[in-house]
Amino acid sequence: ARVLLLWSVLLSGVLGLLSTLASTFGQQALQSRMFSALDGGSGADSVVAGTLTLTALLSVVLPFLAYLGRGFLVAPVAADTGQRVLGRRATFRGLWALLAGRRWSVVAWMLVQIGAGVVLAILAGLVFFGAFAAMGAAGSGTGWFVLALVLFVLGIGVVVVWLATRFVLTVPTIALEGRPVFAAAAQSWRLTRGAFWRTFGILLLVQLMFGFAASIASIPLTIGAVLVGGTFDPLGQTDGTSGAGTGAVIAIVVGSLLAIAVQCITDVLSASITTFLAIDRRIRTEALDQRIASHLDSGQPTDPFAPSEPVARPPWPPQQQWGGQQWQAQQQQQWPGQQPWQPAQQQPWQPGQQQ
Repeated sequence: ARVLLLWSVLLSGVLGLLSTLASTFGQQALQSRMFSALDGGSGADSVVAGTLTLTALLSVVLPFLAYLGRGFLVAPVAADTGQRVLGRRATFRGLWALLAGRRWSVVAWMLVQIGAGVVLAILAGLVFFGAFAAMGAAGSGTGWFVLALVLFVLGIGVVVVWLATRFVLTVPTIALEGRPVFAAAAQSWRLTRGAFWRTFGILLLVQLMFGFAASIASIPLTIGAVLVGGTFDPLGQTDGTSGAGTGAVIAIVVGSLLAIAVQCITDVLSASITTFLAIDRRIRTEALDQRIASHLDSGQPTDPFAPSEPVARPPWPPQQQWGGQQWQAQQQQQWPGQQPWQPAQQQPWQPGQQQ
């Protein structure tokens, strides 16, 4: 837990905290600067343009970096989970070494996801405005427009959830198998074939559980942040033109720290469960359990998580044959000439016989 939480704090916690603080206080400072320029009247246009540009950068770049950190966290968690399956413990530097040659593939996959999201948003916007224009030209009522909007949003949500579930095992595949980006995406697509609802149900249950736990933890954290802020600045005497008040600063910092602490734990657990799903699917479709057992017994193959071909595994448990027949797995093997075993017949006991 110490190694994984250290990774989570560095990737998810630090970047998330910097993003929250910079976005909050940076936007407030930029707004104050813009309002001061508008009141002064000299060079207001250039100041407003620069302020809007910096605000957009703060609103997009910093959350983007936080997203990259949380997404990259899945890779070291997956590498550590693989070592745990083999009965080994990995250190912080050991996990970084295990990800050699695979780090940029993880980053590239996240960039591919962002690009796909942008393309999907553009296509959705074009379809929406086209349908809106067509309905306006046909003179359709407001009710039909609202219904079409609801169906359109639901359709987009279904497509996004379906794609996210089919490609959810991509990062664990990169971390464990070392596949390149698109080969790992194809492997995730293959592993989730025939197991979509099972994978989706487990991930949905996990997110609901963690969301519920985080909401419970946020209640005392929020109350504590408000009490701390009220203690340091109960009346909010700080001048609003100089930025946020002391109480607001303390409330934001304390609330962000506590919320990010909970987020760090849930990120590690979510990544671990996603990795276990990938390992479970490889056991069912590629006999990964036999490769792991062979590696632990004889050292071959040297890397049991390396890419392997799918194998056809018989169903387990074996099918039972009715009509008094035993299971195939339970039938005893007999040597040639061996008589089948029969229970010994006991003679009835007579009084006076020695036991």
